[in-house]
Amino acid sequence: METEKKLFLLDAYALVYRAYYALINAPRMTSSGFNTSAIYGFVNTLQELLRTQQPTHIAVCFDPHGPTFRHEAYQDYKAQRDKQPEDITQSIPIIKDIINAYGIEVVEVEGYEADDVIGTLSRKAEAAGFTTYMMTPDKDYGQLVTDKVFMYKPGTKGSVADILGPEQICEKHGIESPLQVIDLLALEGDSVDNIPGCPGVGPKTAAKLIQEWNSVENLLENTGQIKGALQKKLADNAEQIRFSKFLATICTDAPIEISPDQFSIKAPDYKKLESIFNQLEFRQLAKRLPAHGLKTEEKHTANTNGFVADSLFDMHPAENSAPTKHQYTAGNAAYKQASSPEDISGTVAQALAAPHIGVAVYAVGDEDMTASWMGIALSAAEGEAAYIPIPAFADERADVISRLRPLFENSQGSPVIVSHDVKRLITVLRREGIALKAPYYDTSVAHYLLEPEMNHSLARVAAARLNYHTSDFTAETDRVRRRGEPIPPGQETLRAGEAADITLRLYTVLRTAVDNEGLTPLMADIELPLIAVLASMEWEGVRIDNRVMEALQRNFSERLAHMEAEAYRLAGKQFNIASPSQVGEILFGQLALDPKAKRTKKGSYSTTEEILDKYRDAHPLVGLILEIRGLRKLLTTYVEALPQLVNKTTGKIHTSFNQTVTATGRISSANPNLQNIPIRTGDGREIRRAFIPGQGHLLLSADYSQIELRVIADISHDPEMTEAFLSDTDIHRSTASKIYHVPLEQVTDEQRRRAKTANFGIIYGISAFGLSQRLHISRQEAKELIDGYFRTYPHIQQYIEHAIEDAREKGHVTTIMGRKRMLPDINSRSAVVRGYAERNAVNAPIQGSAADIIKLAMVRIYNEFNRLGLKSKMIIQVHDELIFDVVPDELPVVQETVTRLMTGAHTGAVPMEVAAGVGSNWLEAH
Repeated sequence: METEKKLFLLDAYALVYRAYYALINAPRMTSSGFNTSAIYGFVNTLQELLRTQQPTHIAVCFDPHGPTFRHEAYQDYKAQRDKQPEDITQSIPIIKDIINAYGIEVVEVEGYEADDVIGTLSRKAEAAGFTTYMMTPDKDYGQLVTDKVFMYKPGTKGSVADILGPEQICEKHGIESPLQVIDLLALEGDSVDNIPGCPGVGPKTAAKLIQEWNSVENLLENTGQIKGALQKKLADNAEQIRFSKFLATICTDAPIEISPDQFSIKAPDYKKLESIFNQLEFRQLAKRLPAHGLKTEEKHTANTNGFVADSLFDMHPAENSAPTKHQYTAGNAAYKQASSPEDISGTVAQALAAPHIGVAVYAVGDEDMTASWMGIALSAAEGEAAYIPIPAFADERADVISRLRPLFENSQGSPVIVSHDVKRLITVLRREGIALKAPYYDTSVAHYLLEPEMNHSLARVAAARLNYHTSDFTAETDRVRRRGEPIPPGQETLRAGEAADITLRLYTVLRTAVDNEGLTPLMADIELPLIAVLASMEWEGVRIDNRVMEALQRNFSERLAHMEAEAYRLAGKQFNIASPSQVGEILFGQLALDPKAKRTKKGSYSTTEEILDKYRDAHPLVGLILEIRGLRKLLTTYVEALPQLVNKTTGKIHTSFNQTVTATGRISSANPNLQNIPIRTGDGREIRRAFIPGQGHLLLSADYSQIELRVIADISHDPEMTEAFLSDTDIHRSTASKIYHVPLEQVTDEQRRRAKTANFGIIYGISAFGLSQRLHISRQEAKELIDGYFRTYPHIQQYIEHAIEDAREKGHVTTIMGRKRMLPDINSRSAVVRGYAERNAVNAPIQGSAADIIKLAMVRIYNEFNRLGLKSKMIIQVHDELIFDVVPDELPVVQETVTRLMTGAHTGAVPMEVAAGVGSNWLEAH
């Protein structure tokens, strides 16, 4: 039996644009700043297609450079479209290289669009006995569908692809033949392609007319039988309608000599694919390639132009030097191992004599408090490094530690300890009884200030700033550490030595860049001293009351059992509420809440929280399922999980505070993520009750009040908002009073709620549509609310306009304290891309300034506590709140110190306000 010939024709630009805009809010960037979103998304789409559909033949069709026959016939064809984003323009040649490496044909015909190429090829393929699938989200292709030619419309957000044949096309548009799609487009026009159509005729009217008259030509011959104003519209625009049909008709006889048989699947060039993927830093895609890709000795690294360059890594002794047992080379560098007491002392003495010393800690395990310290590398000069193993046996270990101590406890100002993770270094040393007193510099933090949205791993920074491509061992550092696995024996000297060497090389480059960008005060006064603060907070940790957790677990479990029983009653049967597919079958299959409900890629109904929320009023079961999910998440994510994170040695939870993650400058946390502990619901707040101070101590919570609104009032110089804060009026009630023109005391709770949403939403670029969705009001009401807001606070509107204009001129925005947020897309010709950058231009200075203020307060409080010799400690930072473990006798001085230094961290037209509370647990204190 002959195998079915299955041809896929891909509409290249439609898929590329789709991939690019899917990642517009979180673009994929290389270490050098190249946006790879379009390439990454296209490759994933292609791989998914090849894996799931297994075509026998495939081709990718591109629009040509220059005008097509439609442009020549109609000057305004597609004239309204934004110019192609620069990122896509730069990506297309690379995408074509990838397609060629897969052994797939690229088809491009001068003067004809990809639609015409696919239309022509689909007809050729049908005649040759193929079953053809046109892969595109473009509805225009519906006109080409036959019993052997189908539209393959990619799914979105995990949903399955739609395969549309003649029946589906006709049902979708209300027509009798797919060819009538052309007639519909001729009448209703196409704003995407700037096809004019007939003014005043929309999709419903067009479908009704074609159902009755079968074609545009027949309709125009019988306009006398049409009644009312529609007759005039059709008669007046008859020629425009006919011309629109010409523009909307996909050509099926373009001059293409190639036969579809030439599109048969071929063996990919895995060597070329791996090379391209590595250059683009698609490490996971490269790893998934079959084993017969590049061999280790054939691997190459990419230079700054993205082309293949010789490897910089060689596992052999350096030329012109006598090879020794523990000497390795990387490029022109040589690294040695210092194991004997004499070698260690000599290495430390050499380091003490240097102005700066690169340091790389080798410790296995992601958590600094529990990681096993295996060794440390020191680099006193570029191209040199010595690796010192840390013995496991106590006596030998103590001897090595004692020899290292003078380097790190030297507070004379030289050498400067340079590390790519100073916080980890501080903790690892402290666990061995060494206090880092020497001045330090963190290259990852420096890079974070320069390029906050980039990846700050050592390998990425080295590639971007030094054009140095680290060995596979060094590049794998983070992954090895997180797996908790030691590196293969014998490679410690090489990897740690190279890391110390690169860190030292980066020091001068990054310090100079930080200085040139005017970021030195921010680095010196806030970010560098903050490292010690965060290390101290992680070291102190926080206690958890197991009795509270056990009580919550019982309470939540019992309530979940009752709620699930009620859910079964409402559904009329038992089902797995934790199973999205079973929930979907109950809601959309059995209860039939929506016959057009969305489906996932696997074919089941989509039941995400966002989707279910739309059906909350449709059936009581929906709201109950959402409540069950929320309570179960609290149970599993916090109540059951937090006790498992308690350090068995200290009896505390030691969260990791991240300084280089958020682009805004905010501190984040992990294991656990304290920022996400919910406080808006009663059940969520109860979890805070489990956080308790040390034995006999108290918890103090100090929280900035509406810091972001105070910042925007300050930097916009808006007199109305400034006065509201100075008079200590409820800012949301004051805003409502002004917007709705009612006395303060007559503002309703609903008006205050709307004003509060406006206060926090409008300054972050919320649209009338977004505000209407959030407040459940009409779009017109939302527009009036926004207009009223800007009439009330005109200086805020001026600030927004100025921030965007300033960003367009400079390419970045800055916070009060000089933190920069780079906005490379602020002048993009794409309205969507530019709009995202404009929103960041407005809110980045606000969020970033709030982050700077609390960071500066943390540094000053930490220093003052040390100066006063207090035993009380700062232990948690969450959003705009600081938590302290307080010795009762020190409470008055702690309260005064914390409040004074937090309010004094920024002095402007609008004062900072801090609310401080004390309790036996976090909930009571807050």
